[in-house]
Amino acid sequence: MKRLIGICIFFSFIMAMGCTHQTPVAYSPNQDCKLITFRAGQEPDGINGIKWETELSTLEGMKLHKKDASYGGVEFYLRGGDTFKLGNGKSAPIQYGFWREKFYIGIVTTHNLDDWNALKEVVFNNYGVGAKPFTNKEEYLWFGKKAVMVLRYTDFLKEGIFYIKSDSMEKQIYRAEAK
Repeated sequence: MKRLIGICIFFSFIMAMGCTHQTPVAYSPNQDCKLITFRAGQEPDGINGIKWETELSTLEGMKLHKKDASYGGVEFYLRGGDTFKLGNGKSAPIQYGFWREKFYIGIVTTHNLDDWNALKEVVFNNYGVGAKPFTNKEEYLWFGKKAVMVLRYTDFLKEGIFYIKSDSMEKQIYRAEAK
């Protein structure tokens, strides 16, 4: 179990370092961090009514938002009227990521501290507080049998991100990229 937590901390650290365009920040590992799973019956099997691996062609109203050439070519879509309700009454758009035309990941992004706190409130209320791998970083992780979830705030960008992704799809992408 401690090894899995160590691996999660390592990958979170690599992601954080690889995404910064400023002087690297040293993150302090949280020695008390424990692997967090979802509350019983609360593990998501998708987001906003779209289940993992749903075929894109079966969904109405999807508009291509952007293509990500890295990581197997995930394509992100927006669907008119679909939003994620924040705790402060505001809403944020949901980006739906598809890999090889199958639903893989849902992402919600905020662009200020107030909206981040409202997002964090909703996520914690719905799923409980996730594992916090670093003491000096706003990042929380949840691991389930079907899904992995991350909630993170980047102070210098004033950006919060929340994503839920299919563990099964993640493994398919890794296998395809390994070939």
